[in-house]
Amino acid sequence: MIGPDSFTPPRPAGTGYRVAVDPPTIDEPLLRAVREYWHSKRRGRRMPARADMDVLELRPFMGSMFLIDVLDGGTDFRFRLIGTLLVERFGRDSTGKTFAEAYRDADPATADWLRAIYRRVAAEAVPVWSRAPLDQVGRDFVVSAAIHLPLSADGERVDMIFGASAFTTLRQRPR
Repeated sequence: MIGPDSFTPPRPAGTGYRVAVDPPTIDEPLLRAVREYWHSKRRGRRMPARADMDVLELRPFMGSMFLIDVLDGGTDFRFRLIGTLLVERFGRDSTGKTFAEAYRDADPATADWLRAIYRRVAAEAVPVWSRAPLDQVGRDFVVSAAIHLPLSADGERVDMIFGASAFTTLRQRPR
């Protein structure tokens, strides 16, 4: 899945952190469906707007979905919507919080890694796929894969990031 369009943001210690810009294939069916939905809303444009999304069409993704506001050109981000499955898996609800608030006490390397993904989506208006263990919330036996997709009200500037996460529980805890 990782190809020539991959990039490596600063990575936390350990293994399992992977990122790719607009990968040609996505293994996770949910993430593939979310990206296909996003593509269907583009209608020949670089990216769709939040207004193009239909809440009834989003129902299959709601528990795993997120919407993130891009603040000040990507210097910070605000979690507008976080699906209930994400809240359950991460053990917290960051809805309404900025990235700086939500990750204030997080491992700095993990926060920098995720922030680099959001900034890439916001700066270049490209989809970014990521995969990482949930070690930042004490669940290193769960792996999260996510797709981060740009949205733009004016067709030029990314003002939101839309996406979803899918989870895999490993059979045994990594050593």
